[in-house]
Amino acid sequence: MQNHPASNGNPRNPNSLHYIDPSGRLNSYQQAITEIGEVIQFYDSDRRFPAWGFGGKTFDGTVSHCFNLNGRAGSFEVDGVEGIMAAYASALNNVSLAGPTLFGQVINTAARIAGQSLSYDRSKYFVLLIITDGVLTDLQETKDALVRASDLPLSILIVGVGGADFTQMEILDADNGRRLESSTDRVATRDIVQFVPMREVHSGQISVVQALLEELPGQFLTYMRCRDIKPLNVQMAQTCA
Repeated sequence: MQNHPASNGNPRNPNSLHYIDPSGRLNSYQQAITEIGEVIQFYDSDRRFPAWGFGGKTFDGTVSHCFNLNGRAGSFEVDGVEGIMAAYASALNNVSLAGPTLFGQVINTAARIAGQSLSYDRSKYFVLLIITDGVLTDLQETKDALVRASDLPLSILIVGVGGADFTQMEILDADNGRRLESSTDRVATRDIVQFVPMREVHSGQISVVQALLEELPGQFLTYMRCRDIKPLNVQMAQTCA
């Protein structure tokens, strides 16, 4: 998922965070997609992933904060990590980056999919990966969306790229022990966000995958245990498959 030109620059400029290097060297967005996608793809049986962009002037000229990265009106899914990478590269050629940066719509879209799954399969759990430069315009709207989503089978992983001030992302992560509050004073049921800045990874302090995924098992188990959802035994799972 991508951000706006004011912070990222023209994707054809080598100084842009979105620059596609002809030599094949991955930019920060591609690194995050590859490193994280190659781990979490094994937890998706069909390996088809919804892929959206935000902060882009799409094909019809309107600025969208949740558009299908593959450019297709009726389908937002792509095949595997390779499909995400191809859709990302294609979008950079077909979509003009535009501000402001808003998270609310894309979080609500993922939450809607997670919510709909409850009517047919309560054992499903969803993970939304957001890659951003950290300059967020709709902080309160994002908090509201996260508080609503905290009741759903959903976790949100945020990777920060570039040298921006990521104070807002730290607020969303809520690792200080204080759960997020909405504009109506509703408190999040649980923490569903994990944030990691790529610059710490580049400095060799941590592995982005390890840091980003370390809270995910606990978030998943908290959700399932609160709803008394137990795993299928192996024989039953094989029969269902």
